[in-house]
Amino acid sequence: MPIAFEVDHTTQRIMVTATGDILIQHMVELVTELAHRRCLSYSQRFDARGAALIVSADEMRQLVPLVARLRDEHGQARTAFVADADVSFGMARMYATLAADSDTGFMVYRTLEEGDAWLGWEPIRSPQPRMF
Repeated sequence: MPIAFEVDHTTQRIMVTATGDILIQHMVELVTELAHRRCLSYSQRFDARGAALIVSADEMRQLVPLVARLRDEHGQARTAFVADADVSFGMARMYATLAADSDTGFMVYRTLEEGDAWLGWEPIRSPQPRMF
């Protein structure tokens, strides 16, 4: 699957990384799996930089009620969807508009830093370079 994720139960965070072509089935599998693992209520960063969201407008409309049902069952959470490709960014914005009433914490960003800031996540600090 072109979507991988890590769940941190201690901080209640999910880090998703997408590569290649992302189809609607992949999105359905992801939200279903997160619900099954009982962590859909954790804040989530979906890193789709470099991936291509290959989803039609009709498929996006079909995703909304599934996520709405799962959000009703498992709770709302913030999701920062990060996309650098215009088409993926636009499709994610379409989802945000369609799901504005049911997935209220879904936002779309161009950079990880913007998404992390909205999620309230501390930036990951690089180790200090060693001087010789």
